[in-house]
Amino acid sequence: MAASIFSQNNPFNDVMSTIGDMAMISIAWTICSIPVVTVGASTAAAYEVSRELQSDSSHSIFRDFWKAFKRRFPTTLALTLIVAAFWALALFDLWYLSKQSGDTISVLYGVTVAVIAIIGSALAFVFPLTGRSKLSVGEQLKQSIKLALMKPHIAFAVLALTIWPFVAVLIAPQQMLMLMPLLWIFIGAGASFYLQMLLIRKTFKLA
Repeated sequence: MAASIFSQNNPFNDVMSTIGDMAMISIAWTICSIPVVTVGASTAAAYEVSRELQSDSSHSIFRDFWKAFKRRFPTTLALTLIVAAFWALALFDLWYLSKQSGDTISVLYGVTVAVIAIIGSALAFVFPLTGRSKLSVGEQLKQSIKLALMKPHIAFAVLALTIWPFVAVLIAPQQMLMLMPLLWIFIGAGASFYLQMLLIRKTFKLA
């Protein structure tokens, strides 16, 4: 019994090792996202390292993360600006509608949320598949839209895993608000990237 507990192949050790890897991804992603404009490069790197972990080709989390971060920086920077512009416009629309009154506002608000969900899902595969891709910015966007049309439920699931921390902050009790960012920084971000990549790899049979 004792030998099995301390064995490297023990399921408990495997789970704890994976949790530790996700924590390191979270920390690396947070640090590399501090300049804000590097969020896209950091996100693509987090997905790529998660993919390497799942295929057992990762050697060092931080070293692999830095290599992936630098690999397609001009492309990820352009994609960051495009995706950020969409979400900035989406949030502004929701904020503006929330300040309005009238009988049709609730309907218009619901339609706006639906449109945002559709476009957000169409962009869901942009960063997860950027790391190993050689596509241009436009082709990367087209690929994401094509895959989203093929598997809309998977695209929406990836979107949901991406935005869940923002939703959690909105619905969390007041006493939990200070804890949410810490959980995201130290484990939540890595867990989200890992789960999304696992879902994408299984859906599209990626190596």
